[in-house]
Amino acid sequence: MKKILISKSSQGTTAVLIENGKLLELLQDTSEASLAGNIYLGVVKKLTGGFIFLDIGEDKQAFLDMRDGRERRHFPQGAPPPMLGTTMLVQVLKDAVGTKGPNVTSSVNYAGRYIMIHESLDADRINCSKKIVDYDEIKRLKRAANNALPPAFSAIVRTSAEGKSEDIIVNEIKQLLARWEADNEKQKNRAPATLWAQSTTTKTIMEMIREDIDQIIVDSLEVFNVIKSEFIPLYPDFSDKIILYTDEESIFAANFIKTQIEKLHEKRVWLRSGGFIVIEQTEACVVVDANTGKQKSKGGEAAKLALNMEAAAEIAYQLRLRNLSGIIIIDFLRLQSKAEMHKLLEFFELELHKDRIPALLVGTTTLGLVEITRKRVRKPLQPTKF
Repeated sequence: MKKILISKSSQGTTAVLIENGKLLELLQDTSEASLAGNIYLGVVKKLTGGFIFLDIGEDKQAFLDMRDGRERRHFPQGAPPPMLGTTMLVQVLKDAVGTKGPNVTSSVNYAGRYIMIHESLDADRINCSKKIVDYDEIKRLKRAANNALPPAFSAIVRTSAEGKSEDIIVNEIKQLLARWEADNEKQKNRAPATLWAQSTTTKTIMEMIREDIDQIIVDSLEVFNVIKSEFIPLYPDFSDKIILYTDEESIFAANFIKTQIEKLHEKRVWLRSGGFIVIEQTEACVVVDANTGKQKSKGGEAAKLALNMEAAAEIAYQLRLRNLSGIIIIDFLRLQSKAEMHKLLEFFELELHKDRIPALLVGTTTLGLVEITRKRVRKPLQPTKF
């Protein structure tokens, strides 16, 4: 059984995805609301070095990079920048960090359950999720989206659209286009103004939701009501799966995953074979070291390869749960055989592909260390009391 558990505390909200008692994914939000995905009518306040700074009605001015490829529709090469005081429709890509304000784009997208649309100049207008591999299904979904989209729009068909009827795809596109038209009408409003926003909780669930989720259990009435008002209109078939948890025992303890979460803050992670990995996070990068531990050192290359394979699977799993990003350096047990090292890297790459956040295996360094990069999307996991 797959469940999403959501717990709210004074420190923020923690959501986890579990299957049969095993922790699969964890997303953590601070008490400060995320602006990512929100759509604003902003006012141009400053122009400098290819950047536009806008007042979107938040504490810090947002910034837009006109040189970014996403901006070519509104800022083609050689075109003059907008004048000070001009209003612009923008969407937040990343929240403010430190002294930097939110990063925004003029390429606004509208995401639904099965499809995401945006205005575009791309010739290849319709793309499908790479997880949809059946050629005939890709062709069918592209045809359905193409028939419903106006010429100036592009779309990405999401994984959840696989197997869905063309009517469902077309109806969602119509709903998203209606939202686009409403936002364009709102541009007559006085700026700065918030045109569309979702709660952080809803955004978190949207990241985590799967078609095969059996229950969504929440320990806060406030969050429960937000889900009912924001999430259920988009996913009406989940209305009977939302459960308000009211027992005194921690929701995570009651579902036997509190210990699993607490272990995510430990540097040393033991493997079933008796070996272990050590995870060290520094300002520059994340360093992971695989060790034989309690496992006997004898056994030769076969034993080393087996432990490395186990470590590779665990490392990929820990990166997802701890949300470790940027440059990651891994010191596996040294293998003499190039063929076995190749086998290890192939296996590791498959494990990394289970991650919904892009992770790239760069290769090995001259010292034999394995280097990967993982896209920064959220902050790393922080210690939390439940």
